[in-house]
Amino acid sequence: MAFGFPPISFIGYPVSVPCAGHAGLGFREARPGDRPAILAHLLALSPEDRHLRFCGSLSDEAIRAHVESIPDLPGFTLTALDGPLWDGPFYRAGPVRAFAELIVSGKVAELGISVDLTRRRNGVGTYMVQTAARLLALRGVERIVALTLTRNRGMIRLGVSCGAEIETDGSEVVISFSVSRLHNAYLARRATQVFARETLRPET
Repeated sequence: MAFGFPPISFIGYPVSVPCAGHAGLGFREARPGDRPAILAHLLALSPEDRHLRFCGSLSDEAIRAHVESIPDLPGFTLTALDGPLWDGPFYRAGPVRAFAELIVSGKVAELGISVDLTRRRNGVGTYMVQTAARLLALRGVERIVALTLTRNRGMIRLGVSCGAEIETDGSEVVISFSVSRLHNAYLARRATQVFARETLRPET
């Protein structure tokens, strides 16, 4: 599953040219070959963002170990790539600009998400959780739960914008998203994108 996110991005290999068939960030499930790009994304987070993402301070070595353990976790991961979504003969996919981990247990999935500083406040997080809900709905999952800290205003804003239930306990916050609600929003957005694409298609 993959789709684009405006505005225009560039291939960059071997020269910078608009990426045909792809507009901006592209979202898809992560692959084993994405681990180096995922690691680079997580290591590039500031100390504060790293602390908010993992609800604690992790060393570079701990993050490397975490990325290596991802294939063994019961769930899936999503990447938002700036440029083409897959490697080709003259270009490479990536880099990763946003990353989401979903650990599934029964009808509940635990969410961990990070977005590059330059891509925040423009809906990338919302697109990520909506896309995750699409995949989780197919697995019968009903709720997405995210544990964060009260100072993580970006994550709390994401919960509010998605209509999630938010509970605060001291310095910790539990955000509970409805998969059904997110899934419906995903379908509505995709339908709007298809309609816009068909409307703007030049007549032949």
